Amino acid sequence: MVYDATKPGSVTDSTSTYSSVTTGKVGQAATFFVRYNGADGSHTAPAVIDNQTAGHQVFPDISADGGVLHTLWWDSRLDPCYSVQLPIGDCADRSTTASLDIFAAKSTDHGATWTGKTRVTDVSTNPNYEQFDNRSVPFAGDYLWVTSLGDFAYGTWTDWRNTVAGSDPRETTPDPDAGNADVVQCRVQISSTDKKGNTTTSWSGDRCPHAGGIDQNIYGDKSP
Repeated sequence: MVYDATKPGSVTDSTSTYSSVTTGKVGQAATFFVRYNGADGSHTAPAVIDNQTAGHQVFPDISADGGVLHTLWWDSRLDPCYSVQLPIGDCADRSTTASLDIFAAKSTDHGATWTGKTRVTDVSTNPNYEQFDNRSVPFAGDYLWVTSLGDFAYGTWTDWRNTVAGSDPRETTPDPDAGNADVVQCRVQISSTDKKGNTTTSWSGDRCPHAGGIDQNIYGDKSP
């Protein structure tokens, strides 16, 4: 089994309102492996597959066939703004950046050791594009998969390399995430007057939802 969790020894006090472990605490996430014996309930001690000093590792998947294990996960070790004090892809100036890649590894000894630890993606991607809830919030689901046949493995994932960035006219300027978290959208201001002569102004919905602002596409490649 694989899962992501906070690395022991990495927990520290948060220096802002952001928390990733519990209220007021942050830590570095890593991908852990546990070999579980279904016959008697015993298991190995959880161990980090690819221990790194920088970056978070989240949403792992694993496949087993013919005595070979293959796993992959999202990894932010190449995030130029990485800090344990910040969410993935967030920068200190409140902008966002391409921060996630797929990394993978394999084991031929039941998970005791892992080899072939390498980057699978050739383009880093930004998971912070505001594509949901009327273009106001990001969402990155657990959309990673790896399947294998013996020594061969193929992984798939979704990413945002094709997302068309833009600006949100509803937000006040200057906006540090315009063009790096906001997506292209088409809106107009709509005025309405009630029976008492009071006029209110609001924004329309996005009138070009298929212009690339909500593109979140599926990619795949051979895994180690």
